[in-house]
Amino acid sequence: MATTYHGGQQLDRAQAMLDRHAVSSGDGLCVECRVLGPCRVNEEAAKVFLLSARLPRRRPGATRPELMGAGRGGFGWLSARAAG
Repeated sequence: MATTYHGGQQLDRAQAMLDRHAVSSGDGLCVECRVLGPCRVNEEAAKVFLLSARLPRRRPGATRPELMGAGRGGFGWLSARAAG
């Protein structure tokens, strides 16, 4: 017997909102609204997941870590820091 989870469309909409309204790790602003985050849209989408007892999917790069000088992969920054 398969379990059917209701609310899938609501979760899909909430996920899309979280993807668009991620808080930038570089400046702390919502990447869509440009307000100090998390913005109202992000908070409402997060509440949907809270009430559903499910976790949202993570999208790599959504918080724009390159704004903080973070690179993709490797630990070159660690050896440079230890040498400095």
